[in-house]
Amino acid sequence: MFFRMNIRGFYIVIFVLLSYLVLSQDCYVYSKEYDESSIDDIIIVEGRQEALKVIADILKAHKGDVTISYSGISRDFRHYKKNNYTDFLDELSFKNGYYTGIISGMCISINNSGNESVSFQFNYLTTVKQEKYISKQAKKIAKKYKGQSRYNKIKGAHDYIADHTSYDNRHYNPYYVFRKGRGICMSYALAFQRILMEMKIPCVYVKGDNHAWNMVKLDGKWYGVDVTWDDSRGSYAYFLKGTEDFYGHDCPDSKMFRTLKKAKYSYNR
Repeated sequence: MFFRMNIRGFYIVIFVLLSYLVLSQDCYVYSKEYDESSIDDIIIVEGRQEALKVIADILKAHKGDVTISYSGISRDFRHYKKNNYTDFLDELSFKNGYYTGIISGMCISINNSGNESVSFQFNYLTTVKQEKYISKQAKKIAKKYKGQSRYNKIKGAHDYIADHTSYDNRHYNPYYVFRKGRGICMSYALAFQRILMEMKIPCVYVKGDNHAWNMVKLDGKWYGVDVTWDDSRGSYAYFLKGTEDFYGHDCPDSKMFRTLKKAKYSYNR
């Protein structure tokens, strides 16, 4: 009896630790160096921007791995490695934020010899089947606001999620926001971003200290939106806010967030 109780306690501790990891980071990054002999197929591109496009296509297709080569790729990714690939993920996120947001794990392997190449392996929060459902729902919601102003579209996406979702720390996958109306902050933020992606409105996924929200571009400036906190308060207290009045939401200190033209004050319609 004592042994079984300790085993049960062990699994509870493991569950709590895993829950903390899910809340405290977007994905884990494992990096290693390897020899070229382990590579089968390599996609050869012209440079870094084309490599980023290939990786974005891999993420959109929900594929597990890819090896890419161009002159200077080893140098570029050793540079990215210095800050645990934060700048690399930021560059991907700027145009493909939803897809980088659903990465649950990533391994980056830099080739040590022969032709320069880097291999990537990805794990995802969602399944291919779940992504198909998410896509269908996001398109349906976006269609309701076709032809309306960008403000109305952003507000429509915000209101849909706030009206149909309840906070539930058992669900950290955006699929459950669309399917069951349940999720944690990252689920809310990713679902919001997925709808805006269908609306073709620039939006980035932001991960702070154990909380996630979004930045949205409107009239040339970027505003903060936190659907999770608005839902909990039943208000628009965190909708299209500027840096001066978006309390409790400090953007990560990374190259991408420093270059965004962030609004100082809340959007005045």
